[in-house]
Amino acid sequence: MTAMRKRKCITFSYEGKRYYCYGKTLLEAGEKAVEKKEALMTEGVTPRAKIALDEYFEEWNESRKGSIRASTERTIGEEYKNISAHFVNGTGQNLGKLSLDRIDKRMVLELQKELSCRMMTSTVNCTIALLRRLLNEAVNDRLLDWNPCNGIKPLKRTEESARDCGHRALSVKETMLFFEKAKSSRYYNLYRFLINSGLRCGEAGALKITDINKDTISITRTVINTAQGLKIGDDVKTRAGKREIPYTDSLKRIVKDQIEINKNTFNCPKSGVNQTEHLFYSPRRGIVSVSSVDSDIKRICIKAGIEPFTAHAFRDTFATRAIESGMNPKTLQEILGHSSYGITMTLYAHVMPSTKAKEMQKVKTGV
Repeated sequence: MTAMRKRKCITFSYEGKRYYCYGKTLLEAGEKAVEKKEALMTEGVTPRAKIALDEYFEEWNESRKGSIRASTERTIGEEYKNISAHFVNGTGQNLGKLSLDRIDKRMVLELQKELSCRMMTSTVNCTIALLRRLLNEAVNDRLLDWNPCNGIKPLKRTEESARDCGHRALSVKETMLFFEKAKSSRYYNLYRFLINSGLRCGEAGALKITDINKDTISITRTVINTAQGLKIGDDVKTRAGKREIPYTDSLKRIVKDQIEINKNTFNCPKSGVNQTEHLFYSPRRGIVSVSSVDSDIKRICIKAGIEPFTAHAFRDTFATRAIESGMNPKTLQEILGHSSYGITMTLYAHVMPSTKAKEMQKVKTGV
């Protein structure tokens, strides 16, 4: 009896039943508790449920190749890295190394909490949604009886909306200051083109000379980021993104100037670039990278003494100037290539404070 009192005990509940595991030390008792719980969890479980989450993801992801865009595949891959690398307390392993049957709700909540400390709410929710989808497939494959992600609610968004932070239009003064300092940049004509067309940076980077007609410019592809690096995709971001935009006089002047620059810059055998193919190239004669463009913009903003922005602000500014000039919002939607009217008005149709003040002066109440 004395010996029994000296033994250490670890208890746990599983499916409503209490289990007791003993050992000479707490560590030994804990190890036995882990072994017992694993044994209980594997009872009646398909042997394939012993497959690691990483391995199951590879199988699932491979089965979807060819049915999704390369950019989507890359995004999913990045999101899954956040899942796989998560260190699960009490297991000594990363989540991706655990077998499907060992993953429980506590681990998913732990993952959600850890990601929320270093990522945007929307990214966290997308990551948990991916894990939920993956484990749903495991349930459909009859590898699991239930999905441990069930009942876990998405986090409430606390950050500013895209309209309030990531998307902003430049004021007329900011625009003038920026372009004055941007004249020496190799991307100068690209910036002019973006703010005069409303195109996304990737769409302009994928534009070919043959896409430019007498009165219109055909938008049929965009630059995509794949696991192998940047490439010109075979399609645009959305179905509505494939469109024709008017080839205005201002755009004609920019295009003419850029074609001349391309001829002078790349018109030699050593360049390895066909200057008659694409309109815009990177300074290293490759595909235009949004990240390098944004870095260049930041450098120019510091010189101009204005708040830094990204290339997307040119698109935002184009939309804002269009609305302020009286353009029909439905027409703007088609030019921007949005799938819905709501996206256009919510994200891009900002109205500058000065414009609101002028419009307010027009209101006559009679009292």
